[in-house]
Amino acid sequence: MTQADLVARLCDNHSFVRGAQFQPFGPNRGAVVAVRAHMLVMVLHTEGGTTWLSVAPSKEIQDLLWSFSNGYASQWSAMELKALSGCDDWNALQAMAHGQFAAAVRSLERAIAGMPEYDAPPVLDALDENTLELPPDYLQSVSLEDAPCVH
Repeated sequence: MTQADLVARLCDNHSFVRGAQFQPFGPNRGAVVAVRAHMLVMVLHTEGGTTWLSVAPSKEIQDLLWSFSNGYASQWSAMELKALSGCDDWNALQAMAHGQFAAAVRSLERAIAGMPEYDAPPVLDALDENTLELPPDYLQSVSLEDAPCVH
């Protein structure tokens, strides 16, 4: 599969937006080919028909996570945190980054495999004469007051 085909799958079937091939982390550290929310899909290297890909949080989210993990969270105001990430606090930022990263990796794996974002729901076969059906009142509660074994 070509890089263009993969990007088309990500955009058409997995809610990504085409990237502009920019290199947010510097030269030779990956060119962004697709973006969804705060996650970037980057091409790291291509050689002989093989392409190495990476999923990473955006530069802004990485800066926030680095600040938090290295004890510099206080350098960011609540307004800056909200403006850059859409999150109200550091726990929400971590949960958001974790969820978006896992979802982006899953989507990339499924796009490479040619699968849609989500599997189609199972189709139930029509009922036939061999299907056991329960009466409509089967799951209704029973009053024990009228039961013959109650003393």
